[in-house]
This record gives sequence, C-alpha cells and structure tokens, in this order.
Amino acid sequence: MAEQRIALPKGAWDSHVHIIDEDHWKINDDAPFHPKQANLDQLLAFERSIGIDHVCIVAMSVYMTDSACNFDGLRRLRGKGCGVAIIDPDTVTDEELDEMHSVGFRGVRINLRTRSQSYGSEVWREVLPKYAARLKRLDWVIQIFVSMDQITHIAPIVPSLGLRVVFDHVGHPEAGRSPMAQPGCNELYQLLVQNRNVYVKLSGLYRLIDVPDLDAHVRKLLQIAPDQIVWASDWPHTGGPELNPGGDPKAIQDFLVVDIPEFIRQCAEWCKGDEELLHKIWVENPRRLWDYHEMD
Repeated sequence: MAEQRIALPKGAWDSHVHIIDEDHWKINDDAPFHPKQANLDQLLAFERSIGIDHVCIVAMSVYMTDSACNFDGLRRLRGKGCGVAIIDPDTVTDEELDEMHSVGFRGVRINLRTRSQSYGSEVWREVLPKYAARLKRLDWVIQIFVSMDQITHIAPIVPSLGLRVVFDHVGHPEAGRSPMAQPGCNELYQLLVQNRNVYVKLSGLYRLIDVPDLDAHVRKLLQIAPDQIVWASDWPHTGGPELNPGGDPKAIQDFLVVDIPEFIRQCAEWCKGDEELLHKIWVENPRRLWDYHEMD
C-alpha cells in the first residue's frame, strides 16, 4: 500500500526551481551541458501536483547572465513568486537591477563549487563583498552554491556582507565522509547560530546519496536553525556536465528521476511531524528570506 502523501500548508514555497525554454530562449553556445525543455507551464503543473503555491525561479547556468527566460516567467507568475539571477557585478547597471527587482528578482546566485578551479578562496574574499555592494540598496539575497570545505574560507566574511545569505543543498557535503567530519560543517553551524541572516536550503539531497550520516546533518540543521531553513525541490533535476551523453555538451540530456513526494515525506519525518516547524520551512522562512509580503 502506497504511503499517504503529506499535505503541505497553505502558502507553501518551493525555493529552488529552474526554467529551460528553448522554444523562446536559446541556451548559450558555451553552456557546459544541454538539458531538455522544462518551461513554466510544466513547472506549474509539477507544483500543483505536490501542493506548492509559490516558487523561487533560480537562474540556470546554461543561460549564463541572460535573465530573459526568468523575466518572462516572473511576469507570468504575477507576483506569486520570486527570482534569483546570475549577474556580472562589474557590468550590470543599477537600472538593470531595478528592472529585475520590479518583476520579482530578489537575489543573485554565486557558484563557488564548479568554478573553484578558476577562482581560489582568496579571490572570493574580494568578489563576495563586490556583489554585496551592488545588492545592498535593494536588500537582495546572496545565494551560494558551494562545496562544504569552501565554507571554511568564506565563513569569516559572510557576517560582514550585511545581506541575507543562503547556502544551497544543505551546504553540499562531499561524498564518502560524514558531513560533521568535513571541513566547513562546523563553520556552517556557527554561522547559522550566530547570524540570523544566514539560511540553508533543504534541497538537492538526491545529489548527496553517497554522503553518510546525511540524516544526522539535516536533523542538526533543523535543531539549531529552525527559522533559517527553506525547502526546495530543485526541479527539474538536471544532471550537469558530468552526465553529458557521450561527453558531448551539446547532446540533449535527460533529467534525473527524483521522487519528490517521498522527499517531502522524509522532510516531514525529520521535522517529527511538528506542524509549526513544517509551516516554518515551507511558508514563514521563505517569505522572510525572499522578502515576500503579498497575501496568499
């Protein structure tokens, strides 16, 4: 007998999804992989199937700094969601940022993990404040895709950024070792305890199946920072460059198969069925993180 699905609270958020719509916006020629189509209509059908009311559309690396696809998605959402962009802090203008803000963008994503070979930790100590300086007047979020060990290097400067900072995919511990035994994990815990502007996404765990003790790490996060955790599906579950068919970055890549209802059930189990905590990670925390004030 199939497990009963968890009913999410009214006003629930999915805080990390992507749109790929090549019918209207061509993927960048230099993209490291080529995912299938996953447009806004498909996204909304998925969200309806699991009981989600609001989404945060996160920029896909395959579009680089071109935000046109997500601009269109946010306009069509009519205030029921928000967006996280990829920008170049040296070239984007205040006028462009203002226009993005007007349609619902509320943050930028910075990829440290896959760009770590080209940017050493000392460079990111300079780059992160540069982003913060451009975003502070809009009170945007800095969303960081990071390998857990890299948190060691950036943790000292995160409090000085003066903005909300959210780490993707529970800090992305690496395979083969317990998160609690990895460099950066204690720094992540300390950031959460000492700075209410720091958040973590409960997301992407299907990418971390070879990480032992992941349950203990998630339970620890929920214990020490119940007001700073947001849930996300990471739809449509792209594989990334390592799964390019035949190693060809231009070959169209299938999405991974992920059981999101089961992930929701597991998250509810981690929350021990605490309805107040469930409401926090699906409703209250994302509204605060994304500075969302509309009525549901």
